[in-house]
Amino acid sequence: MNGNLTEIDNHENDLNGNINHKISKSKNHAGQVLESIIRKKGHNISELARHMKISRCTIYNWFELELISYDILVKIGSYINYDFSSDFPDVFSGNNNVKFEPNKFTEPENVDYWIKKYIILLEKYNECLLSKNYNQEYINQ
Repeated sequence: MNGNLTEIDNHENDLNGNINHKISKSKNHAGQVLESIIRKKGHNISELARHMKISRCTIYNWFELELISYDILVKIGSYINYDFSSDFPDVFSGNNNVKFEPNKFTEPENVDYWIKKYIILLEKYNECLLSKNYNQEYINQ
């Protein structure tokens, strides 16, 4: 084994509290890698915690873990628009069928999208009501 690499056989906890056993070889443990990526991308830990509906302490505890679960990496990755599969290939290797989908919309774009979709739906509904009302009048004559 290389002098810089350490082999880790430890457990990891996912978001549901399930324990998974994995063996990982890395210079830094997964929590350190996760923290450095989040900070390099300029994200606020408090905002990330609010988004994930967890406490900041939980995130800081994850930074201390030697292994991070797939669920946690995907959830954080989708929020910060980052694909962790290259940083944690051993974690992602068993999940080849699941693709990373970054957050496609920023908050204002997301709101505009749903407003437009709602207006289109209302217009279709109004057309349907008018059509039904017209058919009722035609039948009653």
